[in-house]
Amino acid sequence: MVSVSDEIKRSALEAGFDVAGIAPITAWHDLEFARAWVEKGYGGEMAYLRNPKRGDPRMILPSAESVVCVGLVYNVALPYSTSCETDVRSGPPALNDEPPAGADDEGPRGWISRYAWGVDYHRVMRERLERLRLVIEKLAPQVETRVYVDTGPVVERAFARLSGVGWVGKNTCLIHQEKGSWIFLGVILTSLKLEADTPAFDRCGSCTRCLEACPTGALTEAYVMDASRCIAYFNIELKGSIPERFRPAIGANVIGCDICQDVCPWNRGSVIPGLSNGTIVRRQVATTSVPEFKPLIVERDSSADPPESTAARTESRTGRPEARPFSLFHPRLADLASLGEADFRRVFARSPVKRVKYRGWLRNLCVVIGNSGDARFVPWLKTLGKHEDAVVREHAGWALERLGGAAGGQL
Repeated sequence: MVSVSDEIKRSALEAGFDVAGIAPITAWHDLEFARAWVEKGYGGEMAYLRNPKRGDPRMILPSAESVVCVGLVYNVALPYSTSCETDVRSGPPALNDEPPAGADDEGPRGWISRYAWGVDYHRVMRERLERLRLVIEKLAPQVETRVYVDTGPVVERAFARLSGVGWVGKNTCLIHQEKGSWIFLGVILTSLKLEADTPAFDRCGSCTRCLEACPTGALTEAYVMDASRCIAYFNIELKGSIPERFRPAIGANVIGCDICQDVCPWNRGSVIPGLSNGTIVRRQVATTSVPEFKPLIVERDSSADPPESTAARTESRTGRPEARPFSLFHPRLADLASLGEADFRRVFARSPVKRVKYRGWLRNLCVVIGNSGDARFVPWLKTLGKHEDAVVREHAGWALERLGGAAGGQL
């Protein structure tokens, strides 16, 4: 006889999720660790992490007994940032994750984190979770439920670990043995007392690649991240000025950072020997078929160029400005800088990128352009040096200093 827990997990996969598990409500050790982590100041200016409800889900749903945990892979079959040499001039690499063969003449490129390439994951996950909620309510008509996708005071990762969906790696990301860590998490708090799954075994072993690869030293020790030093914190969560001492380490990361996941062996294909019959098993990297997670193709409206975009417009062979489409995968900085505020709001209306707002977008671009070494952006930066926002002006001035302030041509 199929248990209610098994039926819910089966329904989760039918709803489109890649992994599913059941956790008890008693994740007290993990939740206490999260509380202590915030108290140490590792959360930076993210005040929402201090919400006391994060310490006990029963403060959200008093009748809560179990947590249904689900995950959806968002990894698209395209190379990682560590294979794209995004801090130098380089064209997009081949799809087999090999480094680019050489430089091109189209200027430096930036990196937008994998999770932000497509449609806002909250929309995609929520739709599937609501379908699963309906199944649970049909199985138990009097049940109480609450659905969350990184949208409320729930530490999803803590319950996902207990549910067996994955272990928390040394890079503090949840890692699934077969799927890796490119997984969006969602939970359903429920008043049903369900049979819990066994927590996943920690398989990080002696590996420390993520700690060694972090440019800002945000991974202060295994399993501990000081988010106030994380690149993704600087270019997404932080609303003010990025600390100057960290700006060079941001490199080409315009939105987010993927480095600690890029270098993780569980996110890479591998050959596993050792079966009793001598068979070699090839482990493939899990990728998604969800079309919403594919890199957005951006089309800019050249009829409404604001002054700050003109210094970064591409030129056609006729010498006329050309508003050519471009992908959010490994995009040219000139294309990103060409977006005016109206374009930014239109292009990213359904994208996670919109969260940084246009002033944050300009601030981030100033840092990355300052790191690019390309003096052709000087006119663009000088224009931003007169921007109405003080943070944008300050970062433009920093970038100009990095580029030597020399006069430059247009890209």
